Amino acid sequence: MVKGLVSVIIPNHNRDISELLEALKNSSYKNIEILEINLGLERSAQRNIGIARANGEFLLFLDSDQSVHEHLISECVILCSVANAIYIPEKIQASGIFGAIRIWERGFYNGTAVDVVRFIRAKNCPRFDESLSGPEDSDWDRRVLGIKLISVSPLYHHDNISFLTYFKKKAYYAESMVRFAKKWPTDKVLNWKWRCFWVFLENKKWKRFLSRPDMALAVLTIIFIRGIIYYAKR
Repeated sequence: MVKGLVSVIIPNHNRDISELLEALKNSSYKNIEILEINLGLERSAQRNIGIARANGEFLLFLDSDQSVHEHLISECVILCSVANAIYIPEKIQASGIFGAIRIWERGFYNGTAVDVVRFIRAKNCPRFDESLSGPEDSDWDRRVLGIKLISVSPLYHHDNISFLTYFKKKAYYAESMVRFAKKWPTDKVLNWKWRCFWVFLENKKWKRFLSRPDMALAVLTIIFIRGIIYYAKR
């Protein structure tokens, strides 16, 4: 383990990651190693391979369709002087009405049970459950112990997918959500009252939620459709 080194683990499926690599090149924190794992395996398996190969004191998990703010890694290293893991605000980069709805929705999830840590001390990093696809993030987050903080600097998610593709993706993930529910039956994300309402209202977020009734209705509709998909897969 190399002190101060940040190992950036990127599972990939033949996607062009030049934008992500450029963002890492421009990072204000330079002590970085990049581990792109492109072996045709599920994301969880490729992340575990990255963990095994990493030499860093810290690990940063990114997806191939993401990039980072120039000061994000520097901030996370500083925060880890008092914390074990860091939540990173995610800013979706998408166009159109559907993209705008998803961007607005994602802002409510930072540091909640819907979110997952992405920066962690390597010595305290558990492995991902390779039987899960999608909710392996949440399962892993629940097993990350210690103090967790939220960064100010964001990561960017370049996810300009269509309405139909989005729900096909959720249908695939829903199959693993059944297994996740067996492991974590009392988890907040499975509590429909919290997942559908309170996550948008707690900690004074209700002011933002109620300020855009059009967006609120659109988000609740999307969540309702996701719920139907989940229960259909049970």
